[in-house]
Amino acid sequence: MKQLIIKLVYKCIWEWGISGKSLVSYVFLLLLAAAAWKDIRTRRIPNVFVLGIAAAGILSIPFFPAISLADRGIGIFCVSLPLLIITLLIPGSFGGGDIKLTAASGIFLGWEMNLRAFALAVLIAGAWCIWKLLRKQLDRKAQIAFGPFLCIGIFTEVIRLI
Repeated sequence: MKQLIIKLVYKCIWEWGISGKSLVSYVFLLLLAAAAWKDIRTRRIPNVFVLGIAAAGILSIPFFPAISLADRGIGIFCVSLPLLIITLLIPGSFGGGDIKLTAASGIFLGWEMNLRAFALAVLIAGAWCIWKLLRKQLDRKAQIAFGPFLCIGIFTEVIRLI
């Protein structure tokens, strides 16, 4: 994970130089990596990371004008609201940190990229779970930390943005 972040930081600086755009992207990616790491370790995503990710999203507005304010506004709710509804209907299906992370990333990515990031996260998490089930390292009732998979999906969309 650390090496991936370093490569992405170099890519940001290489593509945009040392600028506000690269700095905001770097902070966003750093906070995203910290959130993934914390979720792997504790199965919780602290609010400080979510708020930092949201702040980086707000600061990114002038640097990524192709993502409109409307897209960003819809991005806040397009994944997080369905996750919240699913969690209310099926308790324990998603954690609050996952829901808040998708809302915060929607500010940075907008609705289209946020949906793609979520879809990729579901695919990767599903493949990982199938692999673990086949190796009998998980059972069907096991709960996993979904945040790292969300972060992989979000990373992928940020790379497309760069």
